[in-house]
Amino acid sequence: MTDASPTIRHGQFHDVIGPPIRFNDITFIPAVVTLNGMGFDSVYELADCVAGVPAATLTIVRPGNDASWVLGRLMHLFHVQPIPVDDRQEKTCHCESFLAVLHQFGNMGIPFECSDYYGKTGLTFSSEDPPDDAVQALIADAFWKLLLSDPADLTDYESTMYHSGAGVTIRFGVEDGEPFMQEESDE
Repeated sequence: MTDASPTIRHGQFHDVIGPPIRFNDITFIPAVVTLNGMGFDSVYELADCVAGVPAATLTIVRPGNDASWVLGRLMHLFHVQPIPVDDRQEKTCHCESFLAVLHQFGNMGIPFECSDYYGKTGLTFSSEDPPDDAVQALIADAFWKLLLSDPADLTDYESTMYHSGAGVTIRFGVEDGEPFMQEESDE
């Protein structure tokens, strides 16, 4: 990054874990971060941010059941690796953390997470001392537009998630550029 070092607000930044990407005057850095607070809610879900996206894109992304696509896209863009199933929270396929550096706000750095719940992906910001809603919306808009900018450019992978409510294992990933999510038989 050629800009001045970011001033971290609304959480803590610990380390960079992948290449940064600048998009819409925000640099997204895959990073180890800590969000402020104890209880966190997912906001700005991808499924709620796809207005105006072409129908052909939606058939790849599958809003509301998008975790396998999101992770394949994050792996391609940021070189993140899937978190092993034993290290993820129950009912999630992925959880990646980022620092968003907002250049138009004097290089203010805002930590956030991108994760899913049963396959539906959203963003999470600090619950204690959170960024203003307008700042969260600005970050979410740019982040989802970055991911949607080339929706078929994915990295292949495979993983599993245990669906405790149904008592089944879900196999998910991207195979030959096609996201999938399917129940596995325990037989």
